Amino acid sequence: MSHIRNLLFKRPIITVFIVYVIILVLLDVLGYFSCEKQSVLYKLAENNSVVSIQGRVVSMPQVVKAGKRFVLETNIVNGEKLKEKVIVNSPIGYSIAYGDIVNIEGKLKKPFAQAFPLVFDYQKYLARSGIYSVLSVSYFEYIKSDPNIIKKLAFIFRDDISSKIDIYFKKPYSGILKSLIIGDKSSLTTEVRNSFSDSGVMHVLVVSGLHVGFIGIIVLFILKLFGFSFKKASLSGIPFIFFYVIATGANPPALRAAIMFACIVVSLCFDREPLIYNSLALSALIILVFQPQQLFTASFQMSYGATIGITCFYKIIFAFFKNIKNKVLKFFCATLSVTISAQIVLMPICMYYFGKISIISFVANIMIVPLTAVILYLGVVFYVLTFIFQYASVLCSDVISMLLNFVLFVTMLFGKFKFASIAVQKPSSLQLVLFFVSLFSMLTFKNMKRLVVSGIIIALNFAYVIYPFIYGKNKIFFNIYEGKSITVLQIKNKGKNIFIVNNKSKYYDEGYMSSFKQYLAFSGIKKADVIAVGFNKNKVCCDLMSYSINLIDKQGYGNIELRLNNNFIVIDDLFKRVYINNVEFLLNNNKFFIFENKNFK
Repeated sequence: MSHIRNLLFKRPIITVFIVYVIILVLLDVLGYFSCEKQSVLYKLAENNSVVSIQGRVVSMPQVVKAGKRFVLETNIVNGEKLKEKVIVNSPIGYSIAYGDIVNIEGKLKKPFAQAFPLVFDYQKYLARSGIYSVLSVSYFEYIKSDPNIIKKLAFIFRDDISSKIDIYFKKPYSGILKSLIIGDKSSLTTEVRNSFSDSGVMHVLVVSGLHVGFIGIIVLFILKLFGFSFKKASLSGIPFIFFYVIATGANPPALRAAIMFACIVVSLCFDREPLIYNSLALSALIILVFQPQQLFTASFQMSYGATIGITCFYKIIFAFFKNIKNKVLKFFCATLSVTISAQIVLMPICMYYFGKISIISFVANIMIVPLTAVILYLGVVFYVLTFIFQYASVLCSDVISMLLNFVLFVTMLFGKFKFASIAVQKPSSLQLVLFFVSLFSMLTFKNMKRLVVSGIIIALNFAYVIYPFIYGKNKIFFNIYEGKSITVLQIKNKGKNIFIVNNKSKYYDEGYMSSFKQYLAFSGIKKADVIAVGFNKNKVCCDLMSYSINLIDKQGYGNIELRLNNNFIVIDDLFKRVYINNVEFLLNNNKFFIFENKNFK
């Protein structure tokens, strides 16, 4: 432990970062980052209020089916000063661009909140980016344009790249190339997204440290050609890197890589040894000071997790291939070592956020990542050639299309493998903490200490797993998940699950049922009895074909009766009360209710 203490005292940036992260976690647990406490607009949206807003467009407007969608930073709301971000949906016909100052009126509403735990929650996702409400425009007035010049130029640069790719490339290659170079995934089809995701190479379609590193090498190479020394080229390359990051949307992985690049370059220029952990802590600290809730996003955690994994485990894993002499084979072994190193940290994070792990990703990454570098370099050459020589740019686009065709073929081939990805039960936050503490202890402690610490962690994990079974031995658990037209009541006792799904209208909410199915998968519930009230047989049976389904026609407000472990349970049709062995209990919507009775069998 002494070397850990020395590291913390000698590297104050790391110490400050750890303390700051602990503070942010405590604030989140205490509810400081809740929508109600962070947003005035969210409170107005609770009543679907009509508001008048003056503000500035701070994002590139995206074309959607009903019109355009953009992020507005408010200056004045209903005559009072208020600075807050809101997503705006404007109808077709309004001309809007980044940097425009506008007056708008419309109805505020809350972003869609998921009824089920564990599954993706759009409201929470937006909240982590500082956006708590959505506004539908009913009145629009343009005032003037006041953009940030650098950001405006970056967006113009992005649009120019996008338009040239659309001219020279056919679909789906244009969509893949735009995603690779500028992070624009709007043109990707669902099939392409799924193939990249299932084969475990979705990260190449997100502008991250990988892309920033490639672009950094290109910038340094070009500046060296102009006669710059290494130090001058490195310092001069920093603005170009940040310009590229802004043009691609300044997402956390790319921003983190750009800040790390700047930290390492500055260290080199002052003849100081660049320490990777210092650079990681400093870049993360800079991001979290301005956007504290980024700490709780999958993007932030996976970005830093991959970098830490590579830093900690690459040398250990690559040591197994030290006797290989062939350069080509050694290159593939190095790529494999990088992939395995990153996956050691990323795999539990992927399980937590996505409920699945990719088995085929190790092989797919060996083939795809090197090709990504080649495509990215050729993409830069292609863009330059479009200004110089049209025929050469056409030839270059043909070569890139061939490579993209191979990439697409490989991802779709691997993605179709039966066990390309495996759905798993999502671990809890505590289990993740225990895993990483165990990993840390293996790297830090030796001999007996490592054995003792690892043993304690395994014991804690085992206790955590068996605790629910002991605690719930004589209890029946109820949970209500309320949707717009469908309500689900979950009843659980001794590991047995019963779901009563009540359709309150003729409308079949496919999104809600899809979330319900995902919740079952993420919870690890593979067997359950489903009582479906008021549903069309074909639809509900098709969506929940893996479960035992009993359909009940909805007739008036009769009661639903069932037996659970020899206990007679009656639930009224509106799910307001439950009767267990003729004892009545009141159920409040969205409240977790626990009934304990030692007589239950």
